[in-house]
Amino acid sequence: MYNGFPDKYNRVAFVRAGSYYILRCILNPVCREGRFPMRNFFQNKRKAVLIGSLALLVGVSIGINQYNDPKESHSVFAPNGVADENSNFYKPPIDAKDEAERFIQQASENYFFHDFDKGAENYRQAISIYETRKDFHRVAKTYESLGELYQFAHKIQDAESSYLTAVSYHRKNLDAVGEGRCLQEIGGLYSDQKRFELAGEWYRKAGIIIKDAKPNRELATVYEAIGRYHWDRNNLDQAMKNFAVAQEIFIAIKDQRGYDHITKILVLLKRKSKSSPSGSLPPKKL
Repeated sequence: MYNGFPDKYNRVAFVRAGSYYILRCILNPVCREGRFPMRNFFQNKRKAVLIGSLALLVGVSIGINQYNDPKESHSVFAPNGVADENSNFYKPPIDAKDEAERFIQQASENYFFHDFDKGAENYRQAISIYETRKDFHRVAKTYESLGELYQFAHKIQDAESSYLTAVSYHRKNLDAVGEGRCLQEIGGLYSDQKRFELAGEWYRKAGIIIKDAKPNRELATVYEAIGRYHWDRNNLDQAMKNFAVAQEIFIAIKDQRGYDHITKILVLLKRKSKSSPSGSLPPKKL
């Protein structure tokens, strides 16, 4: 765990990573549509703050880089890490004691640097080891990670296949929440593709699977995701119903932050409902 300040070399990587994230927030259509908890609330102000922060971080990055000597640098995050001189990023060591975990580490690094083919290969190597050990819980979770990688790489069919394989292992493990989470992720795949009818089918399947599950935070996030799908579809009643279930779960598990987050969304939805003559959500501004 990080418990200090990064050195000069890592400050450059840290600042540039922050700049990259902010730029993604400005340009990414997901963020332009306002899928933060407060949606389009203060949208213009947020965009102005993001642009200003981006300019500041780029300036700080240039200033730090002028005094940076890669040969003398070391990593607080990973003392035995290796400098990548071509990218100015510091690569943490692949040093997990467990063989499967080392493949996971390598896959995560591949994912970060957008080397998706190698990342997928390393995830599958880890899966093979977990299957040999009959550790089906980790098999399921690793297939989820593989699905996420394919989703980020815009390989929709491969992502769906990976999530469905994870579903089969979650079912074997009697993990209804994990099963519902994967089905919800498939719904998200098609929702991002604007294929809302198909997305709705997967969200409904997720809702059926998780309806009798015991309260926990992951269950609440699944209901929240289903609520956001209905919000995107301007279906106010179903959106509020699912957000309310998520709110009740956060109450049951005594998660104050989760409760406050969902409560703000419900307040915003109620305001939109009152301002809409038809009782449904007005179309979002892109």
